[in-house]
Amino acid sequence: MRPYAKNTASNPIVMRLHAMKKPDTDIQDIYRAEDFKSEESEFSRTFSEQIAQQIRKQQRVNLFAGLAFFILTGALLVALINNYIDIPEESGSVITKAPYTPAYSLPADEQWVIEYQQAAAQVDGSEPPGSKKFSTQWLKNAAYHSVMGEQALRQNDLIPAQRHFEKALEIFPEMTGIQGKLGVVYLKQQNFEEAVRFLLQVREENPSTELLNNLGVAYTGLRKYDQAEAFFRQALQLQPDSAGCHRNLALMYQKAGRTGEAVAEFEKYFSINPQDTQLLETYVAYLTAAGRIQDAIGFLTQIKGADPLAVCLMLAKAAAQNHDENLAVSSLREASGFLTPRQTIAEMHNPVFDSIARTGSFEELLHQQELAAVSHSTSLSTNRIGD
Repeated sequence: MRPYAKNTASNPIVMRLHAMKKPDTDIQDIYRAEDFKSEESEFSRTFSEQIAQQIRKQQRVNLFAGLAFFILTGALLVALINNYIDIPEESGSVITKAPYTPAYSLPADEQWVIEYQQAAAQVDGSEPPGSKKFSTQWLKNAAYHSVMGEQALRQNDLIPAQRHFEKALEIFPEMTGIQGKLGVVYLKQQNFEEAVRFLLQVREENPSTELLNNLGVAYTGLRKYDQAEAFFRQALQLQPDSAGCHRNLALMYQKAGRTGEAVAEFEKYFSINPQDTQLLETYVAYLTAAGRIQDAIGFLTQIKGADPLAVCLMLAKAAAQNHDENLAVSSLREASGFLTPRQTIAEMHNPVFDSIARTGSFEELLHQQELAAVSHSTSLSTNRIGD
């Protein structure tokens, strides 16, 4: 029996049984985390933490770089916008440039002044206000502003004209003619007090018809009618056939309530300039409102050289208001020679003719015009079919 026992260690079956009874501590150690202290696991944890730290560091770097990129992009955008938008600076040294008038808008004999524009801009921006030393630049600057002011005034661009003339006077107060032109600018702006102030400065040196007429207009605007009349009369002494002076004197008398004198001046004006249809209508309305409708009718029947259609229509309306059926209808019939039938019908439907609308002669003329309008429309339709 001993030999047999001695050989059990080498028996494969016995050895297999012994192996099965031995506990598998390696598998148990793998799942027991609290006992897992190997150097390999410690190294892995340390390495993972280092990677995480590097990732967080890189994220912070990326965030900073992104912010810097957006800040630089915004700054660049602002710089680009500033190149295209003119932002006024809060500085007392900013140069105010006079408005530019293109060279081609100047008359040919005045385009030489464009060469002085750069010199004027340099002087305006560098020299302090007040009197200037005599120099070539000084003369060029004054000439530039004077000519450009005249051009702006011709174009009725009043604000640039005012600025140019004021600058020319600041540079060269003794320059003749500038005060009168600046007075005209103020007159057109209806700044009558300033207009009088500048116009009076040149009255002695240049008492022209134009200057005296402008003073009359300025004093009329100030409702100083006695001074206005005096200046208009002085202007007419220099030029008795000045239509503008008669017109302005008539309007001044009208505003002053001096109807008889206004009528006399209006008629003098229309004898010189009968083509002023707009003022003619104003004058007839003025006479009618003043209760002088017979004077209006008499004036319209005698005026020569005026627009015949306008005169016929005004005469017809005045006659209707005066209940003169025959004159009103005859004037409308004459006016129809200048109008189409539909245009005549439209004029006859004016409420001013309501007082004579039921009379036989008025209804007969209206019926004739309606038939003519239908005939005219039929003729046009036939022509279109034939085409």
